[in-house]
Amino acid sequence: MTDVVFQWLGTAGFRIEHEDKVLLIDPFLSRTPNARPTQELRPADLADAELIFVSHGHFDHLADVPAIVEASGAQVFCSQVSASTLLKHGVPSSAIRQVTGGDTFDFGTFSVAVAASRHVRFDARLVLTTLPGILKDVGIMRELRGWPAGPVLIHSFDFGGMKVTHMGSLGTKPEEVAGLGLTEPRPDILMPPLQGHTDICSRAAALTAAVNPRAVVPQHHDDFSPPISRAVDIEPFRSEVARLLPDCAYYEPVMNRRFTAAEVLESS
Repeated sequence: MTDVVFQWLGTAGFRIEHEDKVLLIDPFLSRTPNARPTQELRPADLADAELIFVSHGHFDHLADVPAIVEASGAQVFCSQVSASTLLKHGVPSSAIRQVTGGDTFDFGTFSVAVAASRHVRFDARLVLTTLPGILKDVGIMRELRGWPAGPVLIHSFDFGGMKVTHMGSLGTKPEEVAGLGLTEPRPDILMPPLQGHTDICSRAAALTAAVNPRAVVPQHHDDFSPPISRAVDIEPFRSEVARLLPDCAYYEPVMNRRFTAAEVLESS
């Protein structure tokens, strides 16, 4: 089996190479001046992408998709809500495929199973600490209103027997993962997002334990658009996963640095 090559783009975004295919998940490159880490890539740098999978319609998952489609001609797979947003931003309907939970797609060298989820619910403490900064910036408020989340989709990719499950928001509860088909077959790699709740590390660790992957790759923990976002200390997530799943490999990606599935599974 040809190895799978990943590149974390920051937030929940990934570029993936497998066989002769290049696909993107939630590709978001734009950053505010104070964002950390900085992102030097631009939509034109992703012009070799053929397929784009979108978990939901918030700006930090969808806003750069129109420019990437223009540069690449890629086909976008997304919810009806995200499709409507993309149409408003000039993406032609011929480039959009509306999907929902339960859909499956076979692309020859890999397949994708889509499960329905929902967005994480922001807790009161997080809202209270974030709101003052948002209220000072009218532009941010406009940005948030123009990109509704809509349904949240979980994507499980089968790269010739290598199952990789990506989540764009942590709204799924541990007791729901089996019913969504996330545990059978067992994922080789789970990519959970660590943003959107004060207690996100423990929540993500509990979900990871329920899914029981061979390896876990945390993402969406960077400070991509302050004051909306914050940098998340993910050490509590690592230590809790180690306690709950001692045999689960842990790989922390570095933005834009390429890594393979083999590297993830061999990490400690």
